[in-house]
Amino acid sequence: MPDPDRRPATIKTIAKALSLSASTVSRGLQGDPSVTEKTRRKIMETAEELGYRRDFRGVSMRTGKTFVLCSVLGTPPSQEFGDPAAMHLIQGMIAGVEGTDFKMVTRPVETSEQRLEAVREAVTNGRFDGLVLDHSEPQDPCVLYLLEKKVKFITFGRTELFSDHPYFDIDNEHAAYEATQHLVSKGHRRIALVDPPPRYLFSRQRLRGYQRALEEGGIPFDPALVNENNIGARRVRERVSQFLAMRDRPTGFVTSNEVATLGAISAARALPAGEAQALQFVSRDGTNIFDYVEPPVSSCYYPLLDVGERLAQNLVKAVEGAGIETLQTVERTTFIERPHRTIGETI
Repeated sequence: MPDPDRRPATIKTIAKALSLSASTVSRGLQGDPSVTEKTRRKIMETAEELGYRRDFRGVSMRTGKTFVLCSVLGTPPSQEFGDPAAMHLIQGMIAGVEGTDFKMVTRPVETSEQRLEAVREAVTNGRFDGLVLDHSEPQDPCVLYLLEKKVKFITFGRTELFSDHPYFDIDNEHAAYEATQHLVSKGHRRIALVDPPPRYLFSRQRLRGYQRALEEGGIPFDPALVNENNIGARRVRERVSQFLAMRDRPTGFVTSNEVATLGAISAARALPAGEAQALQFVSRDGTNIFDYVEPPVSSCYYPLLDVGERLAQNLVKAVEGAGIETLQTVERTTFIERPHRTIGETI
């Protein structure tokens, strides 16, 4: 254990103890692959024994970096319960910077106005080397602002801007197509789409996939069955209750996340058991919550833990100068079919 009264160790101290050059020690501490694993391990062990602590203030002065990243994440309205998927995304981002010099902090926002304000504040304060943004829009004002200010960032979702930028995205069109196609294959002819407002690009992508699956199934598109609004659980419950009050009500529901699905199920529980038994749901999920919820809900699944980790890792690469073309990724969900049981049915 290092002696608290001893002067702090430096790179030169470690180099002298190991009979290595200061440049080799410096590269070893930074994980440079040009230093062998055996040598790097010796450097790290000696650094710990001598009580070495990296002088981030000095590094910051030399490089201009703060080694702090910020994620600006949309959250449900304050009166709603928390989004379980959001915590997975945050945990993934924390894991994504593990083993690097960077730290990740999170700024939750509820509205587009708050989002832009948070981004401007982050840039003005100069506290962060880069930002993560979710809920991207086709002509995203936050992305335009960051491009103008030449600040490093990555988005969870694509935009329709001419200027390239780093992003990690899910193939939302395919996910909605697969969910709708599944319900068509189960005999549903009236299928509702429960999504956020079309100002979000992923909502427009999902609508295209939904419409394509209906067309292939020979089912006319009915805009009255599309909800494009706030997807907080309470608002979805109200909207799905309106769907269920229709003369020719939908029996299949394609929902955009776990919270929206729980809201839809809550509305369905108000129906008599004999009417509820015809309903079926397919959710776009980033957690495995529906392994533990009745009735079983099939899912288009991509773990948000992995999303968060990839976003953070690629933001670090962007800050360190990686090319934009290497930081643009689109992944597909995995379809998980869970056996359909009616609402209220016991196992």
